[in-house]
Order: sequence, then C-alpha cells, then structure tokens
Amino acid sequence: MQDKIKAALIAALKHLEDSTRALSGSKDKKGLTDSLWSAMAETEYAVFLLSLTQGDKAENAPWKHSPISKQSIEFEPAVTSSNEFLRNAKASVEAGNFEKGYEETWTARNLLLKAHEHLEKKQKEARK
Repeated sequence: MQDKIKAALIAALKHLEDSTRALSGSKDKKGLTDSLWSAMAETEYAVFLLSLTQGDKAENAPWKHSPISKQSIEFEPAVTSSNEFLRNAKASVEAGNFEKGYEETWTARNLLLKAHEHLEKKQKEARK
C-alpha cells in the first residue's frame, strides 16, 4: 500500500511541475489544464489510498473541515502550496506516518480544487 501511495504522490508532483512549466513557459492553456487535472486525479487517488489506512478515525478530523474550501485563493499560490503539501505528505508516508500524510494530501487536494476553479473561471471570462 505504501508503494502505491508514494507512486501516486510522485505522479501528482510531476504533473504539478508540468503545470508550473506550462504556466511560466508558454501560453499552452490546454497543457496547463491537462497537467493540473492529472495532478488532481493522482492526488485524489492518494487521498483514497490513505483513507484506507485510517479506517474511521480520520472521518471527523478537524483538518477535514478547514476554511480553505471557503477562501478565495489565486492560482499560482494554490499550486505552490499544493506542491509543498504533497512533498510533505510524501515524506510523511516514507516515514510511516500515514495519518500526517493523509492530512497533508487532503489539504493539497483542496488547494488543487481551488486552483482548478480559479483556472476555469479565468477561461470562462476569456471566452466572453
């Protein structure tokens, strides 16, 4: 299980790097969107796998109800923070601390969702 979680986190980090490159390098909006979506998918998979290691004990964890989901966050800071949380999660999982890894991955997931919402909003505005 630990290997699957690490693989998902590594893949999510790679896709986030691709997103950052697409954002800073070219105006490849499709590449940016695709990379972000792939990072979100891998992060969601890691959250799922980590939830299996926790059973019911993390269901009502206070960090699951964080105010991040209600805040407006800009795209680049959200991606940068997600990257940091995923790196921390990977280190926690490697150390055998699945509970901390779950928390970090959950937070990264929420930030990536916010980044995706922000990107979609910008793309809608550009089409008008």
